[in-house]
Amino acid sequence: MQQSKQSRILLLITLVVAILFICLLLLRISSLLFGFETVSSTDDENVKVAIITSDQVIDQSWGSLAYKGQLEIEEKFPVTASLYSEIDSEELIERTIEEAIEENSNVIIGHGREFSTVFTKLAPLYNDTHFVTIHGTSEHENQTVYTFNQGKVEFIAALAASLKTENNKVGVIDPIDTREQKKHFEKGLKYYNPDSIFYYSVVGSRDDGKRAVEILEDLIEEGVDVVYSKGNAYNRDVIEQAKKHGINIIGYLDDQSYIAEDLVLTSVLNDVSQAYVAIMNDYFSVEGIPAGTVILTDHDGVYKLAPLGSMFSEEEKQYIHSELEKLHQNGFPF
Repeated sequence: MQQSKQSRILLLITLVVAILFICLLLLRISSLLFGFETVSSTDDENVKVAIITSDQVIDQSWGSLAYKGQLEIEEKFPVTASLYSEIDSEELIERTIEEAIEENSNVIIGHGREFSTVFTKLAPLYNDTHFVTIHGTSEHENQTVYTFNQGKVEFIAALAASLKTENNKVGVIDPIDTREQKKHFEKGLKYYNPDSIFYYSVVGSRDDGKRAVEILEDLIEEGVDVVYSKGNAYNRDVIEQAKKHGINIIGYLDDQSYIAEDLVLTSVLNDVSQAYVAIMNDYFSVEGIPAGTVILTDHDGVYKLAPLGSMFSEEEKQYIHSELEKLHQNGFPF
C-alpha cells in the first residue's frame, strides 16, 4: 500500500515537471514563430533622437508635423525620441542641444530651416551626434539637410486654379518669400492660362492669421477669385474669411476641404513625417546618414495632391490627373 502511494506521488511529480517543460517549450516555439520577445528591450538599447521645433504642437500647426514624425519613427525603428517645442530663439536652441547631448542623443533633428545656423555653429563641437534639418543648409560631415520640392504638385494645383478662376486673377499667400526659388505654381498658371494675372503676397510668419486675412481682403479688392494659401496655422483663418466672399481656395499641408467643402479646390499635401522616416532609414543603412543635402521626392511620400473638390466635373478631374501623370513621365514643359 505504501509503495503504491509513493508511486502515485512520483507519477504526479513527473507529470507536473512534464507539463512545465511542455509549457516552456511551447513558449519558446511561440517566440520563434511569432517574434515574441521573452526579455523586453530597454530605452538604453534604442537610438536616441531629439526633435526640436520652434512652433507649438497643436492641431494644424507646423509643430504638429514634428510630433507626427516622432510617432512614425518610434513605431517603425528602435528609437527613443524626445520632442522639444516652442524653441524659438538662438539661446533656447543652444540650451536644448546641450540638454539633448547630455541625454546622449545620436541624432538631433531641427524641424525647419531656422535651425541651420545654430546647427552649423555647434556641429563641429559634437562629432558623435548627427545634426539634421528639414530644409535649410549644412556645412559639416555630421550635418545634413533633408528637403523636397513639391513643384510638380504645385504646377498641377495651378491647373486646377486656372480652370476655376472667372476673373483670370489668382493669388498666393506665402508665409515667407520664396517666389524666386519656387516658381512652379506661377509658371503652371501661365502655362495653362496665359491670360491670367498672378498676385504674390508674404505674411512673414506661419501663424499670423490676422495679417493673412488682411492680405486676403486686399487680394479680393484686386479681383482675385482663387487663392493658394500656403500657411500652416493661418490657413483656417484664411479659409473661414474666404467663405464670406465665396472665394475658391487651394489648401496646404493637410486636405483642408473639411473647412469649406464647396470652396476648397484641392490641397497641396505635405506629409513631413515621411521625411523623418527617410532620415531613420538612412541612419540604419550601411552607409548611414550622408552629409550635405538629400532631396526627397513623391516616391518618399512627402507630398501629393489632395482629392479634387466637387466643383470639378469628371472630365476636368480626368484632365487634371492625366496632366499630372504626363508631368511625372515627361517632366516640366519648359
